[in-house]
Amino acid sequence: MEKKEQYYSQAGINAAALETSVSFDPQLPLGAAAGTALFTESDSLIPPGIRLLGGNRIRLNFYAPDANRVSALIQGEECSLERDGPLWSAEVEIKNGGFCPVLFSLDGAEVLNPMAPVGFGASRPINYIDVPQPGNDFYHVKDVPHGSVVQEYYYSGAANSYKSCLVYTPPGYMKDTEQVYPVLYLQHGHGENEQCWVHQGKANFILDNLIAAGDCVPFIVVMNNGMVQSACDGLRVLDTKKIEQLLIEDCIPFIEKTYRVKTDKWNRGMAGLSMGSLQTSLVTLRHPELFAYAGVFSGFVASFGVMQSDNSHLKELEDAETFRSHYKLFFRANGDRDFVARERFDADSALFEEKGLSPRDCPAHVVKIYSGEHEWNVWRMCLRDFAGCLFR
Repeated sequence: MEKKEQYYSQAGINAAALETSVSFDPQLPLGAAAGTALFTESDSLIPPGIRLLGGNRIRLNFYAPDANRVSALIQGEECSLERDGPLWSAEVEIKNGGFCPVLFSLDGAEVLNPMAPVGFGASRPINYIDVPQPGNDFYHVKDVPHGSVVQEYYYSGAANSYKSCLVYTPPGYMKDTEQVYPVLYLQHGHGENEQCWVHQGKANFILDNLIAAGDCVPFIVVMNNGMVQSACDGLRVLDTKKIEQLLIEDCIPFIEKTYRVKTDKWNRGMAGLSMGSLQTSLVTLRHPELFAYAGVFSGFVASFGVMQSDNSHLKELEDAETFRSHYKLFFRANGDRDFVARERFDADSALFEEKGLSPRDCPAHVVKIYSGEHEWNVWRMCLRDFAGCLFR
């Protein structure tokens, strides 16, 4: 057994799960006093909060000596954990594998399990597990050249405060100081933040692997927080539509001043998932002079709800010939079981059809349907396929 596999075996962790559970080297919880053996079997150790058992089965563990009831919500179903002294446990099968949130509750209150991976979603930290999917490792960290992910800070006049963004630079960016790159502005969904496309979406690993295989042109990715909060009279005010002003007035100028990026529209794209897909539609259709590529993942083109606008951006669809000249790629994708977006996605498809911009009439308009719901398993595939079509 190779040393790496032996290490994972001792840890009780499947190698593929560890390599996809976080985007940076994890600080594994000890479960005991510092200085004790990390993986020694002992009743005094607290086991990992989520443990792979093989196949699609996992074991949930929660150390809660004073709790009366412990449960977990997984894939829409509640699972009760059974008590064994101070430890509560249960075994669960994960349908289809991949990324899966695990929401623990103690005596009716949702809580984080400190012994399980922590991500972010629905406007709060969450526990999750990545269950390996045989033959579906395009988002794993592999033995290929890797790019870098940097967190940048810039002042935003649009938000009247400092903002941060994550910037992925492809392998070789640091060495070849002459090369200039295209750039993609990539947005998350509602209740998430600028970290999610890296920590949960594995965007950096997806691009590393595509570039290494020659399936993707190297480009820079900029990830902002689309839940834009502005400082106003001492309060933080949320305005998700303000991403347009933040990008155009603040972030794009900052990136073009700081990084070696091409600055014409044919080398600039924007994409996003769910809320970020509608933000992408609003921004790219209002600014065809700035963007030649758009990715609408689990996605909305016409506005609605909290993101309601005057839909003036839809005027870009009125002249089919003009649309074809403005965009090299308008990529729309959805999960076949996406109860959140599917109805509106189909309505947007009908709108494109009405305007003479269906995929058969407009080569730039690409539509894909994936197996899945409103989830990271779909959005990872969206990014993989979208990225392979960019800047060619």
